[in-house]
Amino acid sequence: MELALLGLLLLVVLMLALVLLLPNVVRYSEKIVVNAPIAEVYDNIRLQERLMSWSAWPEATGSTCSLENADGTVGARTVFFNQGKRFGHQEIIDLKPNQKVSLTLVNSGPLKHTPYLDFDLRALAKDQTEVTLNFVNTYQKPFQVPAKLLGIVKWTRALQVKDLEGLKTYSELQRAV
Repeated sequence: MELALLGLLLLVVLMLALVLLLPNVVRYSEKIVVNAPIAEVYDNIRLQERLMSWSAWPEATGSTCSLENADGTVGARTVFFNQGKRFGHQEIIDLKPNQKVSLTLVNSGPLKHTPYLDFDLRALAKDQTEVTLNFVNTYQKPFQVPAKLLGIVKWTRALQVKDLEGLKTYSELQRAV
């Protein structure tokens, strides 16, 4: 009995240490070069109807999407549904023409967090654009622990890399048409 209590106490202390020591902010950047003009790449991100054509998220989450508000403007939302039930959205919160598209994501999942995503654009040549995806996600403590331990942070980053690859393919195929 004493050994079981000691084990339980040790587990509680370990969890408390994880909550206190594990950072609750996830931050990273990923880059890709797209062989398309900056204005086209900007529109392929800003226009949510286009973004959902190349995004990895609907397939990975088994969701469907619809658009709210004027597409391609601040306040435009891509709303996510799973089995007909709304579970979240991404919203354009800032636009700098041919430079940046900023989004925030809101969901009704169990992990309390606030994700922000910026696509920063830089023309490398007339028909070549560097896209930097900057991601910042702040978890309410203690929700950063399951996000990290269950691999959600790693899974999210992998999907965002797939997103950049999808943007590249979509933008370059649009050029070929």
